[in-house]
Amino acid sequence: MTAIALAYLRDAILQTLGIACASLAIAIVCGAPLALVIMRGGVAGRAVAAVVAVVRAVPDLVLAVVAVVAVGLGPAAGVIALGLHYTAVVAKVYAEILGAVRRDAAEALRATGSTASAAFLVGMLPIAWPGIVGFSAYVFESVVRAAVIVGVVGAGGMGALLIQQLNLADFRGFAVTVAALVALVIAVDVISERLRLHARPQFVFGAFIAVAATGAIAFAFTADPPWNTVLHAPQHLVAFVVRAFPPDFGRPLLRIAAIGVAQSLGIAVAGTLAGIVLAIPFAWVAAAAARARATLHAECPAERIAAFASRIALAVLRAIPPIALGLIGLTLVGLGPPAGIFALTLHTAGVLGKLLAESLELGERGPAEALAATGSSATVAALVGLIPPATAAMAAHVLYRFEWNVRASTILGMMGAGGLGQAIFNSQQLLFYHQLAAYVIVAVLLVLAIDVAVRRIRERWHLRTITV
Repeated sequence: MTAIALAYLRDAILQTLGIACASLAIAIVCGAPLALVIMRGGVAGRAVAAVVAVVRAVPDLVLAVVAVVAVGLGPAAGVIALGLHYTAVVAKVYAEILGAVRRDAAEALRATGSTASAAFLVGMLPIAWPGIVGFSAYVFESVVRAAVIVGVVGAGGMGALLIQQLNLADFRGFAVTVAALVALVIAVDVISERLRLHARPQFVFGAFIAVAATGAIAFAFTADPPWNTVLHAPQHLVAFVVRAFPPDFGRPLLRIAAIGVAQSLGIAVAGTLAGIVLAIPFAWVAAAAARARATLHAECPAERIAAFASRIALAVLRAIPPIALGLIGLTLVGLGPPAGIFALTLHTAGVLGKLLAESLELGERGPAEALAATGSSATVAALVGLIPPATAAMAAHVLYRFEWNVRASTILGMMGAGGLGQAIFNSQQLLFYHQLAAYVIVAVLLVLAIDVAVRRIRERWHLRTITV
């Protein structure tokens, strides 16, 4: 790459880091107090929970479209969109984590005369702390990937650079940018894992301050820091709402929306099913050590090498954001739903392969050990004795992934993969604000409907809820 191309890549990385770090800081600073309000219940708690549910249902790229229209192109739109989306996510999950904590210690402190704040800080927060830290680390990983995605609709960063390189047919530059993106995501994964392992408060607070400082420093080295735009964002968002309402729910729009919803669901279903088919053999090979322990035989060198290669392949597939896979799909298979299915298949395989392998590793090994002890082959013992106990966890992972893929199918549509996202992107580009508002409402209703359906399936099958 030339010096100019490297300079563009450097600026894109700085913008992506700035968007991610600033969004995470906003999400935690704003989401944690909202979680406390939700946890306390009452009218205020229920009202906040309802608002949080609606905001969380809006895909982050849809929020980015609205932010770009409201405040203009640039990283400020990405910070606003991701700050809002992940504030809602943090508020909901923090409230769930705190709500699941036993309150015996806090109630005992209250009975001895302690204040409510002291009882919470001493009797509840320490118990919930590992869960809060673990989820916060996951949010950090997610927001870095999302910071790339929002660039596709004009929020700057590496997503915007990827689009530009494809438009210019600069495939070498595209490959270098994707490689830099994978390296960035893997680095963030490593940092997050370290954060989970060292959950002492002083370490976590130091990491949070470092993240916030990284965002400020990254933006300081960009050409147009977004701080002033972010501060004036509320008035711009209100102005957009005034312009966009009432939404246009005419018959032509409803017909296009219905086609878009059907396409988005089709992309999500096809991508999930194809991803499962691709993930199963990877997961089986990756879980070689667990299979060896369960079937009472030693893991041979070939199995260790294959398991290591499988885990590396799954990590790479997970590290490439769906939007980058979608852009590759557009190049390979062209515009339309096939590009979205291509992207979701590969990314789903990477995520589900890891989760299914972990389900086999953490599942009950007793039946497999009993079969192996009675003379069954290792393969039969693993298939019959290891998989059934892990089925419930696997089903929960698949349901969660389908729920996630419905959101992702809308996002992928905005870059030419069809579906409801395509209609949202077209209305943004043509400045049809009333239609844009209508499509956004349809997208929210679709996600909420899928959330309710998946929740009922989990409850009926007695599957544990996955909040990530």
